Amino acid sequence: MSKKTILASYWADNQEQVNIAVADYEDLVRAKNKQAISEMIYHRFFERYIKPFIFSNKDYQKRYKNGFAMMANGCLLIESLESFYQGWETTQDRGDTVFKSFFRRFPSFKGFQKIPFYKNIRCGILHQAETTGGYKISRKGPIRDNQTKTINATKFLEQLHICLNEYQKELCQAEWDSEIWDNFRRKMRSIIRNCD
Repeated sequence: MSKKTILASYWADNQEQVNIAVADYEDLVRAKNKQAISEMIYHRFFERYIKPFIFSNKDYQKRYKNGFAMMANGCLLIESLESFYQGWETTQDRGDTVFKSFFRRFPSFKGFQKIPFYKNIRCGILHQAETTGGYKISRKGPIRDNQTKTINATKFLEQLHICLNEYQKELCQAEWDSEIWDNFRRKMRSIIRNCD
């Protein structure tokens, strides 16, 4: 495994690109730098799953922004975040459990664990490029409309951004030897092994 493998890359407020390699992360762990590590994981997720959809250009918003792509990214983010929360090396064979666990954790997703989200939304979009079971994706209306079986991808991703912020905050506030940090480090060890 190369210590130069990049774990997170993002543009800082000063418009400079920041790259955090495996060696950098290991230095942060040795220093127990919770703030820097939590920022790294925030940016790793934000840059990959959320930032592509918050571009404010009017032409992009009208012609290119796509609810299905947003939901696909949202599903990937949920699986990634939940694997960090739980300290899972992989979400393989966990299926619906991943999503129900995630939705229970956040009040903004109350009720999502009661619908067949994994089967009809996640698997439909990621495996067949369509929802199943009569579910629809929109970028208008409430986050979830049970009557029309419609999910607002824009609001869904906005709520996921809030969840990501909450996770970063939890990491900053938790003790270094707490369960949330033990699980985080377990997941990161798995990610680093996968760099080989």
